Amino acid sequence: MIPTNAQVQGLAALAVHEPGLAFDEVVVTMSSAAAHTQHGAVTFATEPGMTMVGPCEVGDVLGVVAGDFAVVGKDLVEVTHEVLERLLSPAAEMVTAVLGQGSDGRFEKHISEHLRTLRPDVDLVVYDGGQENYPLFLAVE
Repeated sequence: MIPTNAQVQGLAALAVHEPGLAFDEVVVTMSSAAAHTQHGAVTFATEPGMTMVGPCEVGDVLGVVAGDFAVVGKDLVEVTHEVLERLLSPAAEMVTAVLGQGSDGRFEKHISEHLRTLRPDVDLVVYDGGQENYPLFLAVE
């Protein structure tokens, strides 16, 4: 078992898996990849509540960074951009976006264009995850 805090960290661990390595080496390599992957998500509030950044109402867009609600907004694309900006570090090389159920090509295009504007040197990999309740999971490696 590889310790992770988010689904996308598991993807990062799988990306570096080398079947030819000794078990201990594989565990260390995969665990390191997972631990060094910044993670975020975008979801919608299903009930009114208080987050770390203030109140939210039903239907608000919630941006999650490292497991904590970090952004509350009304626009899916704007919140996504803010989460992405918070996750990107100077050392970032790749962003993985896992699109949720109902996401379309326009959403992917917004992510791609924003990343190209912010950091043209960073690669973007997009998967159709089909997950419910979360239009987007993000990983930054």
